[in-house]
Amino acid sequence: MYRYVFFVLCIAISFSVNAQNYPKYKTTRVKDTVFTQPEKTDDIIIAETQLAEEPKSEFDELFEKARQLAVAKEFKQAITIFNEALVISPPENEYLVLLLRGNCYFSLKEFDQCISDYTRALEETKLPHENAKGNLCMMRGLAYGSRDGEGDKERKCADIAIARATGALGGDRSVLDADCD
Repeated sequence: MYRYVFFVLCIAISFSVNAQNYPKYKTTRVKDTVFTQPEKTDDIIIAETQLAEEPKSEFDELFEKARQLAVAKEFKQAITIFNEALVISPPENEYLVLLLRGNCYFSLKEFDQCISDYTRALEETKLPHENAKGNLCMMRGLAYGSRDGEGDKERKCADIAIARATGALGGDRSVLDADCD
């Protein structure tokens, strides 16, 4: 008997709880739920077109063209355009132009020029973060290792150590620093 009363009581409570979940008032008129948008004035239309049509700077166009040439492995043409871009480069982008131009020299196996670009980027430009410094040091270390001149092994090892310290080169000792002490 108690089970039956308890069962009926549970069912009654569950129906009353579910009944509470439904909204009390329903609106069937669309006008009550949709807001009208303000009409666009001439000032808003002019502002939208000005924002959408912001032209690229001459530096951006040159940089992008040189980068695409480098990706297409047209390194000599890319270097020429990177030279033009470097002249008009904003100070915050100089390191990137020097890095990519150095990479082009590296691909052409002109190691003295690429070492010069990496060193100039490290010493004369403002780097945005430590990882940029690490990448430049890693690339300069690779160039020293490829050039294989007098004192290059020590310079290579020093640059690879800086790249590891800045986090640009992770993992355990790799092929890059296998011959370093």
